[in-house]
Formats: sequence, structure tokens, C-alpha cells
Amino acid sequence: MVQGLIIMKISTRKSRRTFRGRISLPFLTKIAFLVVLISGCAHIQRPYEGRDTYAYGVLAEREDRIDEAIQYYRETIKKAGEDAYFYVKLGNLYLKKQDIPSARKCFFRAVRLEPERQEALFGLGLSYLLEKNYNLAALYIERGLALDKENHSARMVLCDIYAGMNRLEDASRHYQYLVEVFPENYLFHYNYGNILERLGKNREAEKEYTKSVELAHFFWKGYFSLGLLYDKLGMKKKSIECLEKAVSLNPSEIISYSLLASAYYSEGNKEKAKYYLEEAISNGINSAQFYQFLGIIYLDESTYDKAEEVFKKSIDIENLSSTRFYLGVLYDKTGKWEKMEEEMKKAIEIDPDNAAALNYLGYTYLIQDRNIHEAYKLIKKACKIEPDNGAFLDSLGWAYYKMGNYHLAKKYLEKAVDKEKDAEVYEHLGYVYLKLKEYEKALLWFTKAYEINGKQDIQKIMDEIRKHILENGTD
Repeated sequence: MVQGLIIMKISTRKSRRTFRGRISLPFLTKIAFLVVLISGCAHIQRPYEGRDTYAYGVLAEREDRIDEAIQYYRETIKKAGEDAYFYVKLGNLYLKKQDIPSARKCFFRAVRLEPERQEALFGLGLSYLLEKNYNLAALYIERGLALDKENHSARMVLCDIYAGMNRLEDASRHYQYLVEVFPENYLFHYNYGNILERLGKNREAEKEYTKSVELAHFFWKGYFSLGLLYDKLGMKKKSIECLEKAVSLNPSEIISYSLLASAYYSEGNKEKAKYYLEEAISNGINSAQFYQFLGIIYLDESTYDKAEEVFKKSIDIENLSSTRFYLGVLYDKTGKWEKMEEEMKKAIEIDPDNAAALNYLGYTYLIQDRNIHEAYKLIKKACKIEPDNGAFLDSLGWAYYKMGNYHLAKKYLEKAVDKEKDAEVYEHLGYVYLKLKEYEKALLWFTKAYEINGKQDIQKIMDEIRKHILENGTD
């Protein structure tokens, strides 16, 4: 699912929006400094010597002369004695320098001096976060939050950590707290919905996504996620409505167009599917997959000239094995056998594991009674890639038939008929039983094939089998 969490930085007086996906260290680095700095440091609890060096340190820090500030604060500690406040200040400066070991030493010293110094605990958590040690980062931020429940920025970072670690229950617990504290914050509702959906709590997720778009009608991603969720729940009409709203709000989002086209195509509404694919292309989305999808629809409609045109446009953008395959199918349907074979070979060259192309080319050889051993190798590989594909199993059974191995042909064709309710598969199995002189079974499968396709040549075979049975019995 293409979804990502979205995070909002909050202070108790003012909020501003920013977006993000999963844990991103540079982004979280900014959040890290935000958490430490907005937490603030309490005033020093006692008179101290070294007021001058401290004042110089503050001035240097404000002017971003980090190394000088560090030196002044260290001199202050020498003069005034150790204090958790000074070590937190130093730790913050080392974080700015990306000197994580030095920052951590300072934060640890602050905690030893004052175990409930929340800024030091947050600082430790952020130092581990910068090293991608998410377990320890979460541990210390949780300890800090136990002392300062109102540090909402820290809580958001913690949500992000838990989401990235797949500790979804923990992330859910903290997002539930945030939506209770900030009930009008649409981004928190969206994030909470995302976590709930990942937990499989789809109805609860629907409620949170819906709340996010009720609070912010412009929020395209909320409609997008609702569309995906409704699709998952089998609520196709609602899914399409939400995805269409998402597209109207954000015409440059490629995935919404793709999902809408797929939804309409699966419903048999090819015109609507084409509309959204063409709309995407007209909006500057130059995607090989979109042209390929459009070509497939034209191919379904037997509009072969247009299909060929858009398949070639797709290949110009990106030479995909799948597009070469569909172009080969088009040439097969239009009787251009040499071009079909050429495209299937190109599809396999680009992706040697394109099972559809392997099977298609192999089965074509079988139909044309040529390259039988090569056909067998191609189909055997396709079956190895997709061992439960009934069409591929049918091809393999027919390859064994062509090679005269009727017992193996029977084995694979019997597997195929369990997976494919298809006249051609039934017919193949009928021929195998006929070769094995199991006449009643042959008659059964030819009859099944005839009931579907009504082919006259099958009827003739059935008549001959009945005559043989009457004259000779079933032996």
C-alpha cells in the first residue's frame, strides 16, 4: 500500500504542517533538535561562579559559533561545578555537530546528576535515533515522556519510530493520545488511521481517515487512503468515489489514476478506464505502464492499430518485458507470426523469468509442430516459475503428448483440469486418454470440451469412440 504517515510539528501555541513518509534520518534529525530545543532547559537551581563564561557561551551559541560555545560551557562547569543543566546544553551542541558519542556522554552525565532530567532523556533517545538504534531511542524517549507528557513533538517522533519498527500497537497507543489532545488535527487522525489499517482494524481506520477529510476537504491523501481501504473491503463504488476525489484534488498523482483505471477495467467499464489513463497522460504523466495498460484495453477491444501504437510508445519510454509480450500477443492475433515470435524472444531476453512469454512461445511451437524440444524447455521453465498455473500445466502436458510420453502428459493434464475449466484443456486430456486406450474417459473429456465449444471435429471423434466402444467394449 502506498501510503505513508504524515507528521505535524506541534507546540502548545502554534502549529505548522510538514509531510513525510517512513523514518527518514535527515528529517528526524531536524525533529530531534526541535524536541530538545523546545523542551527548554530549566533555570539553574543555585548561584554559581563562572557567570561570565556562561554568558559568553550563550552568545556564541546564538551566533552559531558551536565550538566556542562548547569551550565556554566546559569552562563554566570547571568554575561552577557539575550541573545537569550545563551537560544538557553541551549535549545539544554536540548533537548539532553530529558528534554523537560526545553528546551521549553529556546526556548520560546529566541523567546521573539528575535522574529525572527530561531534556537529558530526550537527548539520549535522539542520540540513539541518529545512529538508527531505534530500540534504545524509543526506550529513552518513553522515559522522557513519562516525565513530560506534554512534549508532543517527542511523542510524534516516538510514533514514527514505532511505525518504522512495526511496533504498531505502541504507535497506535501514542497516536490515540494525540488525537484525544488534538481532536481537530486532521494529520493525526490520518496517521492514526494508517496505523490502525496496518493492524488490520479496517473499520476503525475508516473512521479516522473519514475524520481527516471531514476536517480538511482539500486533503487528497486522506481520500486516496480511503479509496484503497474501501477497495480492500470490497466496497468498489465508495472506493472509486474517493479515488476520483483524490485525483480532482491532486491531478499529478500517478497512483490514483492507475487505481481508478484498474477499478473501472475490473468492472468491465473500459471507456472509463481509458478516460483516466488518457487523462493521466494529458496531465504530463509519461509512464510506460500507463501506455501499456491503454494498449491492453485496445487489444481487448480488437482495436489493433491503436494498441500497436501505444505499445510502441510504452517501449520508447521504457523497454519492458511485459510490453514486448503484449505486443507479441497483438501480432499473434493479427497473423503476423514472425513478428510475434520476435517480440516473445525480446520479452524473454529482457526478463528470462517472464513465465507468460516462455509459455506463449513454447505453446506456439507446439501448435505449429516445430521446435518441440525447445518448446518443452520453455514451458518447463514457465511451470517452475509458476507451478500452480493451470494454463502452463496444460502446455507442459501437451508437450509430453507431442513427445509421445502419454503417461506424463496424463499426469500434468489431470493437474491442469483441476485448475482450468477450459475446453482446450479438456480436449487435450481426451486425446491423451485416447492414446492410452481409455476410451470411456476419453469420451468423457471430449464431451466436456464439446459442451463448451461445440467443435465439429470433436463431435466426429466422439462418434468414432462410441462406435468403437459398441463394437469392442471399453478394452
